[in-house]
Amino acid sequence: MTTQDLNTILSRRSFFLHSLVAGAAIVATPSAIAKPAPVPNAQPVVRHRDWRAALLDMDRWIHLERVSSKEKAVFCYYAKGAGWAGRGYYAACHLLRDVEEQQTVQIDKRLIDTLYLIQAWCRVNNRPYIIKINSGYRTLAHNARLKNSARNSQHTLGTAADIRIEGMSTQELAAIARSIGVGGVGIYPGKSFVHVDVGKVRTWIG
Repeated sequence: MTTQDLNTILSRRSFFLHSLVAGAAIVATPSAIAKPAPVPNAQPVVRHRDWRAALLDMDRWIHLERVSSKEKAVFCYYAKGAGWAGRGYYAACHLLRDVEEQQTVQIDKRLIDTLYLIQAWCRVNNRPYIIKINSGYRTLAHNARLKNSARNSQHTLGTAADIRIEGMSTQELAAIARSIGVGGVGIYPGKSFVHVDVGKVRTWIG
């Protein structure tokens, strides 16, 4: 990414905030969501010193939709100068919960930042941007019931999500996720979703 691209990102900062606030339609009210339980082995947020750092150095708004529960929310989970916003973070944890088991845990903050960076990149480049979550955290019992699911799946740690963006191919979405360079990216074209996690950097096709 060039210096001109970076300047474009920064100049559109106000566009992010105003457009997201204007389009906000929160179904899962953050104030009504209970504080989630902790997940073992939580890791600190990883910041990068390039275009990703520029996007992270501002209020972080995100628009997420949960496919199975049909919940939609637009919220700020991190405020520049103030840090992580409790209500917004809990809202993210709620949307990334195990819907089938109705279990909510503390989602790894790096994963939320990864979803934010994917969405912000899409908005800057005038691409479809609403992230639909097929799967987030999964309990060990839920994970064990799934065919071909890894026993030590990142989903059981609250560090992974299976996502899609309508109007965008899995290949394009995966390429954007890989450009962030945080962790694993799995492409599932037959199922129309991309797996992203904050474990070891790796790529595969499922």
